[in-house]
Amino acid sequence: MTKARYFEIGLVSLELVAVLIATGIAVYVSVWVGVLLLVPLLLSLVALVCNFDAWIVRRISTPDNPLILSLCASGFVGVHRRVLRLLPSSPRCRFCLVPFGGVGKAFGIRPSGTNPNYCRSCFEGLPTKTHELDVGVLFADLRGFTSWSETHGSDAVADLVSRFYATANRVLTADDAFVDFIGDQVMAIYVVDMPSLREKTADVMLAAARRLVDAVRQGGQPLPVGVGMHIGRAQVGSLATGVSKNFTAIGDVVNTASRLQNAAGANEILVSEKIYGALSGEKPHADRTTLELKGKAEQQTAFILRQLRQPGE
Repeated sequence: MTKARYFEIGLVSLELVAVLIATGIAVYVSVWVGVLLLVPLLLSLVALVCNFDAWIVRRISTPDNPLILSLCASGFVGVHRRVLRLLPSSPRCRFCLVPFGGVGKAFGIRPSGTNPNYCRSCFEGLPTKTHELDVGVLFADLRGFTSWSETHGSDAVADLVSRFYATANRVLTADDAFVDFIGDQVMAIYVVDMPSLREKTADVMLAAARRLVDAVRQGGQPLPVGVGMHIGRAQVGSLATGVSKNFTAIGDVVNTASRLQNAAGANEILVSEKIYGALSGEKPHADRTTLELKGKAEQQTAFILRQLRQPGE
C-alpha cells in the first residue's frame, strides 16, 4: 500500500501543478484564459500518465502486491474512473475508462499495443496472477438470443449485441464495476474493497441490475434481459500472461452468479440468498425459490425480483 500511496501523491502533485499554472495565468493574464487552459492541461496530464508511466508502474508493482489492487482499495481508481467516464468517447480502457476516441484521440491517448482493451498504464499494472478477494459478480444476457439469431442475418445479430454491450457498459460503469463481454453475455465484477462499495456492494449491484433491465427494455431492444448475482470470495486478477493478460474473476461465486443468470426469466433479477441478506434497509419484495443449479451439489436458495413495466410502456 505504501508504494500505491507514493504513486497517488505523485499524480495528485502533478494535478496540483496544472491547477496552479492555470490559476497563475488567471490571476496575472486573464481569468478566461486560465479557465480555458486548465482543461487541456489536465487532459495532457492524463495522456502523459496513460501513455508514458508504464515504466514507473513496472517498477512499483509486484506479483504479490499489484499496484492496481492497492489503488482500488485506497479509492484512487474509483475517483478517477468517475471523472474519466465523463470524457467522450468510446472505445475506452476497460479498467480506468479513459477514452481512446473523441477527446482521448485528440490528446493522443492510445491503447496498449499488447492488449488494446486497456491503456498502456493499466495494462502494465494489471495483476500477473490471481489474488483472493471479496467480490460481487453480476451476469446479464439477452433472453431468447439463440433462437432469435437463427431467424436474423449476421449483421442484425452483430448490431443487437453491439447495442446491448453499449447499454450495459454505460449502465454498469456508472458504478465501480469492471465489465467484460462474453458472447451475448455481460459480466461485471464489483471489488468489495473499493470505498464506494464495501458494505453497500449488494445495494449498488441491485440498483445497477434494475437500471440495466429498464434501459434494455426502454431502449427498443427486441429481446429482454435476465440478470443473476452473487457475492463471495473469488480469485481476482489475470489467468494469463503476456498479450492475454486481463482482469477477471474465477471461483464458485462466479459460477453461481452465471448459473443464476441462466435461470432468470425475461426482465427478472435472480439474486443469491447471500446478496438478498446483505441488502440494507427494508428488503425489496421478492419471490423466494429453491433451484437446482448445474454443477452444484445442493439446491440453492435464491430470490426473484421482477421489473414491472413502467406506465406508458
